[in-house]
Amino acid sequence: MEIELRDWSPGDAAWYITQVRDPETLRFTTERATLTVEEFRRALEALQRNENALGFGAVSAESGERLANVAAVRAGDVAEISYWVAAAARGQGVASGAVSALCHRVEAAWPVAELRLWTHADNVASRRVAERAGFGRVGGVTAKDVHGRVWPVVHYRKAVLRTSGPRRRG
Repeated sequence: MEIELRDWSPGDAAWYITQVRDPETLRFTTERATLTVEEFRRALEALQRNENALGFGAVSAESGERLANVAAVRAGDVAEISYWVAAAARGQGVASGAVSALCHRVEAAWPVAELRLWTHADNVASRRVAERAGFGRVGGVTAKDVHGRVWPVVHYRKAVLRTSGPRRRG
């Protein structure tokens, strides 16, 4: 399936909220089941003002159907990638396509030297996505505090080969 990234809009709030309430999304991401439309809209406004954050909806290139969320946050010359896929779109290569597209956007937007991501250690599918997108595993399973709970996580990183030229956001 061919994936395109598009900016989130306030009209996406209900879809987004419904998707993050999926038990697997809640199990393996930092999303909250109590997310509201107003919180989504405030987060979207903050995202649009933040030069160090990118966030997109991943959609089917053919139909425009919403399939996933991808985001990146930059700190210095490192960008951290995150993502989740809607339940109905899992197992179709959506995450791999969306993460690869996001990596290209990040590299075009920011002068970063490295991309990083982490996955819950039990999320084997997400670990495979990271590896297919060219990320290499860093060390073994470590602990990470996620909303006051300690999760077992696996860290990944990917070096960015820079070419000269202008950088542009998103």
